[in-house]
Amino acid sequence: MQIEAVLAAGLVSVDFQYESVTATGFAAALVVLASILGVLISLHHRELECRKFLHITNLERALELIRDDLIPSSSISAPPKLKWWHIFDLRVLNTAAFILRMHAAILAFALVVFGARWLGA
Repeated sequence: MQIEAVLAAGLVSVDFQYESVTATGFAAALVVLASILGVLISLHHRELECRKFLHITNLERALELIRDDLIPSSSISAPPKLKWWHIFDLRVLNTAAFILRMHAAILAFALVVFGARWLGA
């Protein structure tokens, strides 16, 4: 996400310096690509996190660690699956959804900057 923010700052710089639809379009395309890849990586990472959690709980059960005096079964809950539409569902308040929203915000920013240059040209 940090590289997306740097690219978005570069987009503003390119737009201001060149005042060209083409230059702004290429810079915006780079930010949009980075944002889309960020969303895909975030979703994949969450899927791996859920699988890892399931594997860990299976090992805990096999080692008989899930007991009231060690790990109460009531305290175990798998992380919720994350979908791309959770960007818009403000009831989902976990860190992974926040990261998805940041990717989407940077993507929207790039589209707004390009749209403003397109309409202002």
